[in-house]
Amino acid sequence: MSKTLRSIGAALCLTAALSTALGGCVGRDDATDEILHRLDTMQREIEDLRAGSTGSSASDGTTSSDSGTATDGGSSASTQAAPTDQAGFEAAIADLESRASDAVATADAVAVPSAPADRPQAYFDATRPLEALDDEIDRLDDQIEDAHRAKTIDRNTMWSLEDRLDVVDDQIDQAKDSLERRMGIDD
Repeated sequence: MSKTLRSIGAALCLTAALSTALGGCVGRDDATDEILHRLDTMQREIEDLRAGSTGSSASDGTTSSDSGTATDGGSSASTQAAPTDQAGFEAAIADLESRASDAVATADAVAVPSAPADRPQAYFDATRPLEALDDEIDRLDDQIEDAHRAKTIDRNTMWSLEDRLDVVDDQIDQAKDSLERRMGIDD
């Protein structure tokens, strides 16, 4: 009798353990699928950045669904034809300087919401274009370094181009800092 009770007890324990394990796996499968999907998306984005953002429409679709169509659509359009020589980089930097100046002026003109609860969203909405430009600066900086490695530009040219990018990046950082102070956000 005790052997039978032990067998039944063991069977019940095994059944409980299996149902708990399998029940937990169902939830984990959904979470795992979500994580794997995000990893796949990030891997595609990394491959696109390594390829120099040459304009693959499939990858632009995944990026824009995650980050917002307006910011990614503008940045991929401006980096479609990656510059490879000094003149191309200077034109790209001049374009970034102009757009950064406009974005900084727009950010400086943003009104601070009177309700403190609305300020974080207003801050993130106002910094979104600045972040997109910041990402473009990073991509262009990488392209400049790639061109130097490929010996299409010399070291002094690389440094002067990177110095110009640093100035634009500093303007964007100052605009974001100003927004943080005005909106009372500690980002």
